[in-house]
Amino acid sequence: MQDNIEKMIANMVEIKKESLIGHTREVFKAIKKAIRLNEDLLLKTSKLDEKRKNGKAIDFQIIENIFDNLSKQKLAYGDVITSEKMDSENMIYGKEVMDIGNVAIIHNGDSYVLLEMILRNIMAGNGMLFINDGYMLGTNQLVLQICQEVLEKFSVSKNMMQMLITNQYDILFSRCANISLVVAIGDRVFQNHILQKSPVKTITSGYENFDLYVEDDSNLDFIKKIIDSTPNIQVYVKEGIELDGENVMTVMDMDEAIAEIQYNGSSYSAAIFTSSSENASKFLKEVKYPQVVVNTSPTVERILDIRQQDLMIKKTIIYPIPFKK
Repeated sequence: MQDNIEKMIANMVEIKKESLIGHTREVFKAIKKAIRLNEDLLLKTSKLDEKRKNGKAIDFQIIENIFDNLSKQKLAYGDVITSEKMDSENMIYGKEVMDIGNVAIIHNGDSYVLLEMILRNIMAGNGMLFINDGYMLGTNQLVLQICQEVLEKFSVSKNMMQMLITNQYDILFSRCANISLVVAIGDRVFQNHILQKSPVKTITSGYENFDLYVEDDSNLDFIKKIIDSTPNIQVYVKEGIELDGENVMTVMDMDEAIAEIQYNGSSYSAAIFTSSSENASKFLKEVKYPQVVVNTSPTVERILDIRQQDLMIKKTIIYPIPFKK
């Protein structure tokens, strides 16, 4: 295991990425095209993972949403943005978008996370080491292979993105001299574990982990469907409401629910079901999550809440204006 990690990281360190500069958007479009061309194979593979009780069938609408969302990103590896021109000093001031280096992404194996983080880190010019315990292994290997083949067409080594199957994260942290950033994606307990162990800068996301507060019984049938279809959901129910489930917790009122969500929740997406517009407004105001909704499923967005700017560096540049003879 130690040898594998060291070899993978060493391979990423040696990658030449010059051909990516000015071409990351072309790579993005080429990956989108390749994914579309392989839709049937991806669906068959994901259904095999599902049949083995090790995954779920791919939803191509979610994949389309990922591409649509990321197509709006304005900054890419190697971009130079001129911010100021000082004729009196014969100088131009600006920013250049640079890569952070190598990023370790630790997650539960969700294929949407794999694809989105591949795209985001290509746009940032970063090497990627994906670490998970093998969930959706067949689908993830296929997604990785498709993206690696596109990279090689742009003269970039496939070793820019690699995947390691393990849950022994401590081995990674003892060998991460060339890892510049760790991204931990999972529930609050998982996030805290990685934050405590990681010796380098770490950012977290609760993607695909949801919190829901039920204040009255007017939408119970819909709520039960949400619970049945969403494995990683914590439900808080006001006293007096009949709702059973493994992840259902009774609370006295909304204040207790908000306190539980803020302290123990996913920090990703939360919902309240209520007939009170006043309580809905209070919930929206006090729950400090990237996504908060009222009387609808907290799973409605499914957008990874990692900021693109956290995966890149903006280097300040100052250079002289050429003198005219």
